[in-house]
Amino acid sequence: MKKKFVFIVPLVFFTLSVLSQNLMPAPEDKAVVYFVRTSSYGFAINFSYFDSTTLIGVFNGPKYIRYECDSGQHLFWARSENRDFVEAELEAGKIYFIEAIVKMGAVKAGVELVPVNADDTKKMEKIFKLLNKKTSESFTEDELKNETIRLQGAIDRGLEKYEKDKRSGVIYPKLLKSMYYKGAEL
Repeated sequence: MKKKFVFIVPLVFFTLSVLSQNLMPAPEDKAVVYFVRTSSYGFAINFSYFDSTTLIGVFNGPKYIRYECDSGQHLFWARSENRDFVEAELEAGKIYFIEAIVKMGAVKAGVELVPVNADDTKKMEKIFKLLNKKTSESFTEDELKNETIRLQGAIDRGLEKYEKDKRSGVIYPKLLKSMYYKGAEL
């Protein structure tokens, strides 16, 4: 009897954690991507997040942002001391995750974007812990517009770097349609 209890308690705790998190269903006609920064390492350094030329938001960590977008192909990227990219193919009505990992930089922290396979329960536990503690960062249309104007040169240089890297054979990580969150409560 004691052995069963040891197995059931962690399972119940994980199930309750998943059920209580701030994960809202994706609209039927949109895909949702959560950009999550779970580590407090380099907490004071802002990362800027983009969908091609569209600024999604700017925040330091550990925090997250929920981004609704059209299905299909996307180029997600983040900017700090460096730029890092993820090529994505998204399906409407599905939820995806990209983790922003803080890397050591020469002057300030760098960023690495990692597509999360939602079947990775260990990674998802860490993400749900963040979602349970915080609410999504949000920005007004005016805030995003003003910040986009301020960052226009950086956006242009970021996309030029991506194109140059692609021409030279760099292969960036991919967020595949199949990597969506398959939670039963949604």
